[in-house]
Amino acid sequence: MPDPLVWKQRIEALRAFNYSETMQAGVLRGRLLHSSYSLTESRIILEIYRQSRLTATDLSRNMGLDPGYLSRLLSRLESGGVIERPRSESDGRSRVLQLTPHGERIAELLNRRVNDDVAEYLAGFSDSDQARLMDAIRTIEEINDSRAHHAPTGRYFLREAESSDAERIVRSYEALFEQTFGPMEPGFSQALADTAANLFDPPHHTLARCWIAEMNGECAGSLIAEPLEGSRLHIKLFMVESKRRGLGIGGSLLDEAIHYARENRFVEVLIWSIRNQRRLQNLMTSRDFKLLDRPTVEYYGMKFEVECWSLPLSS
Repeated sequence: MPDPLVWKQRIEALRAFNYSETMQAGVLRGRLLHSSYSLTESRIILEIYRQSRLTATDLSRNMGLDPGYLSRLLSRLESGGVIERPRSESDGRSRVLQLTPHGERIAELLNRRVNDDVAEYLAGFSDSDQARLMDAIRTIEEINDSRAHHAPTGRYFLREAESSDAERIVRSYEALFEQTFGPMEPGFSQALADTAANLFDPPHHTLARCWIAEMNGECAGSLIAEPLEGSRLHIKLFMVESKRRGLGIGGSLLDEAIHYARENRFVEVLIWSIRNQRRLQNLMTSRDFKLLDRPTVEYYGMKFEVECWSLPLSS
């Protein structure tokens, strides 16, 4: 057995190392550490315990979990009094994850049990092999750090929105609208909120969908698709953050909606847009949308010169 301080350092190093799922399955076995929580739930609790100011998006990305699956697990932990989700003080549009006092006690117990299990794992090796393992971990970490410095900064990923996203979708769209056109009328703002809320209300859900593009835990763009009469799909609240344009986000969102329309046998996709949006026009014409009309419309006391674009999908 090595010196106690060296032993403690090795336990901490092995825990900090992002070892594979196979290794985790061997070390953190069964219903993790003999607790009433599953492996994934226990990892979530420990991740929140370890890091402050985490959001559900952070967890989804860090742990590689499907957002819908993660949302269900978080709801279970919240209803069990383990976590709570207050609004972020720095960004009222998002919610942070934090442990309740009850959750803190659970996390401390899990943390001790993790240390015990890792110690048991290490004890299966000779002292020289433990030292070699530490050297290997440091080598892997150095390689990963080097790779991180050269990673592209324009990465984003798409996911289907959840009810917890409704408010930030509206806030992001409002911010972009006000940058472009000035203050939004209260009635228009309420209409946006109603659109987002209805999207996640079961009686309205049917075939309506919303997708979000995320970068670094932020909403970089979004799109809502709602069915109309005659098997047509209406794309609305289609936006990409100004600082994120040119990365292909708009095209990815639009392609997702078109794919969804084809899969669900819609015969037409419709988009109403402000006139002369060159980037959006190029996006639509490259996907065979046709310009149908260029009217002037009045909406909540505001006049807009718009364009109606159509993509026929029927054979």
